[in-house]
Amino acid sequence: MTPTVDVIIVNYNTRDRTLDCISSVLQQNLPGHRVVLVDNGSTDGSVEAIAAAHPEVLLVDVGENVGFARGVNRGVDAGDGEFVLLLNPDATAFPGSLEALLRFATEHPEHGIYGGRTVREDGTLDPSSCWGAPTLWSLLCFAGGLSTLFRGSDLFDPESLGGWRRDSVREVPIVTGCLLLARRRDWELLGGMDERFFLYGEDAEFSARAWKRGFRPVIVPDAVIQHDVGGSTGSSGRKMAMVMAGKVTYLWAVWPPILAVIGILLLQAGSSVRGLLEIATRSRKRTWRDVWGLRASWRRGYPVAERALFGRTPPAGSVRPSAPRPLVVQAEPAFRTQKANPYNRDLYRAMQRRGATVADLNYWHMLFRRTDVVHLHWPDLSFLTGPRRSIHLARLTLFYGTLALSRPRGTVMVWTVHNVAAHEERSSRRIRGAAHRLLMRNIDGILALTDGGLEAARGAYPELAATPGAVTRHGHYRSAYDFSVTREQARERLGLPAHAKVVASVGQIRDYKNVPHLVSTFREADTDAVLLVSGNAPAELAERIRESAGDDPRVRLDLRFLPDDVLPVVLAAADLIVLPYRRIQNSGSAILALSASRPVLVPDLGAMKELQDDVGEQWVRLYEGDLDAEHLAEALDWACAPVREDVADVAPYEWDSIAVRTMEAFEEFRQKSRARNTRSVLWATTATEV
Repeated sequence: MTPTVDVIIVNYNTRDRTLDCISSVLQQNLPGHRVVLVDNGSTDGSVEAIAAAHPEVLLVDVGENVGFARGVNRGVDAGDGEFVLLLNPDATAFPGSLEALLRFATEHPEHGIYGGRTVREDGTLDPSSCWGAPTLWSLLCFAGGLSTLFRGSDLFDPESLGGWRRDSVREVPIVTGCLLLARRRDWELLGGMDERFFLYGEDAEFSARAWKRGFRPVIVPDAVIQHDVGGSTGSSGRKMAMVMAGKVTYLWAVWPPILAVIGILLLQAGSSVRGLLEIATRSRKRTWRDVWGLRASWRRGYPVAERALFGRTPPAGSVRPSAPRPLVVQAEPAFRTQKANPYNRDLYRAMQRRGATVADLNYWHMLFRRTDVVHLHWPDLSFLTGPRRSIHLARLTLFYGTLALSRPRGTVMVWTVHNVAAHEERSSRRIRGAAHRLLMRNIDGILALTDGGLEAARGAYPELAATPGAVTRHGHYRSAYDFSVTREQARERLGLPAHAKVVASVGQIRDYKNVPHLVSTFREADTDAVLLVSGNAPAELAERIRESAGDDPRVRLDLRFLPDDVLPVVLAAADLIVLPYRRIQNSGSAILALSASRPVLVPDLGAMKELQDDVGEQWVRLYEGDLDAEHLAEALDWACAPVREDVADVAPYEWDSIAVRTMEAFEEFRQKSRARNTRSVLWATTATEV
């Protein structure tokens, strides 16, 4: 189904340019789009001309110049499209550009904000479609004139993003509002444009908010517009004063107050240096002399600058209301393991998009900053990894000691029980026992990935019988890897026969995954299929796998960590993914295979039946007991039969809905923890009185 798009254009006395802009949009092959024209009190006949030339355009006549941010928000409110596209009135879209932008956004929803490439009238690059975010270093370079002297330098002009010509897909700190696409739901989640801004800087602050929420704004080079920068803003000195007011407002909105003050002083110093250079070189331009002369108007930012530069008082309520206090989560781990497994990263990015503040575990922050939830995933890996038992004890002491000190401020600890028993025994039996007791005594809530997983956790740990629990599923991997490679392309890259049946085992290899048995079973099968075993394995286990494979030419081994660009190729080449676990509760590898739309064969253990119920029997096949050659042969025939759609439906594993449920569970656990603490205090008080 083609998504609907509202193209928002804010017009102020640019009638002819705006008519050209609208025509360029209507000429796009973009089904389901509508132009929403917001007119900010133009006096050049814009409203009448646009209504006559394009009656299909939705006109929002504001009646006064309310600025860009407020105008955009009114346009968005007037529409109802699935996507929102901001386009400047002094821009014209090249044929196919808006389709390319929408197509990329549909295929890559994780970025949230999408921009394109801007060119001047003569076709040369105009880099203003995106910028780097201001930093103390970039403003120091501005103050000293280095960003002008070394324009386009990665070192001295970092906000320009160096020599990059906007000709490749790239994540950027700031996508500018001349061409900006976002899903309406993401726009609403971010709260729209900040209406403190009148003109300039609002897109930078909007992008900063998006990054904070876990989005990754990106430039799509196939989306190209011609842009007459500043076509509706008059003289260069006044325009630059508006830009400076926007920068100041950005600093107050995004930076800590002390740093914002320093940044504003550097902006003033930079304008002074450039004004003096104009005088020294006897330049006819007065841009920076005018900016310096207007410094009292812009150095306090908007809304003060709106009164000083435009002679108008901002409407009541123009300041975006303060957001509710965000949920603050420290996770072990959050983002530091994303190269090995993007599961945690994708979960917490989705939570950030819903307003949470998430970071990797930091003891200093636990002690001196508000922390609502400490979220553990694999406690044995976090605290008991490595050969030195003294280090294990030190980690346990540091973590639980810091947790005890942070609890009076309301910190709770939540454990996601990925598996009811550790896959490998670590440390000594006594230290494992101590770690277990500390964990059980400090848990305020447990999460499991399935209903059966929650029941199994309570069965394995009787201490958790009364502990609050919730189910939050394991998300899919479709936003983590590029699964666009075809079966034919994948087999050509791997040197596999184009028409052979291919069985694969993909992912990190550990003893409980039973890979040597899979290799032996495959060799017993009477088949001319190919077996791929791909993934990192410890040295001793790798040697056992090689012994099981022998010199069988049908078995291909790649026992290394698979880079992100190789893993999807291996999956695409396979007809069937086999995961012959000896024991398992949840399987990220199975969800990875399904994310690539590859059928899987798994034992009927743990939550594998629930996985089959979620995705369907045409994608998940179960077997009982040990895997044998008959199971394997029947499953391979099943996988190659035309009984399924091209793409597996992984809707139950969408990250945004999982993030919402996770945050709801965190709040439930916090409330129940407060209630328990209140009851404890009341009991203690009553006991003392008695």
